[in-house]
Amino acid sequence: MRIAFTSLALCAVMAWTGVALAQTLDPATEAATKKLFDAQAIGVELKLQGEYVGEDGDKSVGAQVVARSDKAFHALVLEGGLPSDGWDGGRYGVMESGALSDGRAEFRSLTDEGVSADLDESGLTLKRGGRQTLLKRIERKSPTLGQQPPAGAVVLFGGATPNMDAFEERKDIEGMTAPTMFDGHMLAGAVTKRRFKDYQLHVEFMTGWEPQNIPWRRADAGIYMLSRYEVAIGDSFGFDFDLSGATSPQRGKLLDEKTTSSKFPAAKSTNAPRVCGSVFTYPSKVPNSCLPPLVWQTLDIDFTAPRFDADGKKTSKAVLSVKLNGHQTVDKQEVNGPTPHGFKGPETADGPIWFEAFGRRVLYRNIWVVERQ
Repeated sequence: MRIAFTSLALCAVMAWTGVALAQTLDPATEAATKKLFDAQAIGVELKLQGEYVGEDGDKSVGAQVVARSDKAFHALVLEGGLPSDGWDGGRYGVMESGALSDGRAEFRSLTDEGVSADLDESGLTLKRGGRQTLLKRIERKSPTLGQQPPAGAVVLFGGATPNMDAFEERKDIEGMTAPTMFDGHMLAGAVTKRRFKDYQLHVEFMTGWEPQNIPWRRADAGIYMLSRYEVAIGDSFGFDFDLSGATSPQRGKLLDEKTTSSKFPAAKSTNAPRVCGSVFTYPSKVPNSCLPPLVWQTLDIDFTAPRFDADGKKTSKAVLSVKLNGHQTVDKQEVNGPTPHGFKGPETADGPIWFEAFGRRVLYRNIWVVERQ
């Protein structure tokens, strides 16, 4: 996917039409943002990263190939197909490649003796048990991508002439956050002027290209309900571990857990790792349905605010349900209190929606809210 960078022209049009201008990016930030989202500059690594499917005899096999630093990759090999499309969440294999050379990468398995693979633009050739299986790259889209706001919805960002009128500048953990647009999209780091209580929120987002980082450092951001309860955003595509040390219990044992050459950690926790679409600090539910960076994805969030009696005592907790790319990641999760890094102060019965900046490595579009009475 190629994104044209027309920020200056867009600003000129917005000024002429009288639409409120968003904050202008300084040259260094604009250059860094272009680097995150310029598909043409990334090249072959982006073409090879992604999801692959094939048939091994009468069984489907899926793989998620993830770009890492130094032009290398890792892959999860999933029996039955891809997350939410055939794979049952059971055991899977882990492979790592050496550096890409002449458009080709060679993989070794970290969990299964005698398993290897080759990757090039023709696909991923999986070698195991004396058989070779060609897996072809596919591109999946969220079923709610492009979903238009129903009658009565509050449109926060979108329409024929997107603007930042629904957002305001406010101090957060990184200092002052001012609403900013980049290439016609909203850049992470904005808080709504309006306060909300109970609602359904539709958001479309794209994570940037950061192969040098690992989970919770790739496009690390979040959307905070009432500015206090975070639905995590990050590029967790094809990862089965996070920085907390949590590792999927379904992963096969690494063949050499003492190796220092592998980028994969040994299991340190029985909790499921936190992934994109989870409530921050709460374990995730399978599947990890995050799509690759530079692909538009969706979050559909159902939020119920906490309730308080006449004396201000909390009588019920905030409740969150989340679908990432149409797949349930959180189901009626009661949140005990504000999650870390949200706006300070006691819990309230309503509040703004905050799109955390944290490096401004996420783009947004088509954001709307349906309030419940």
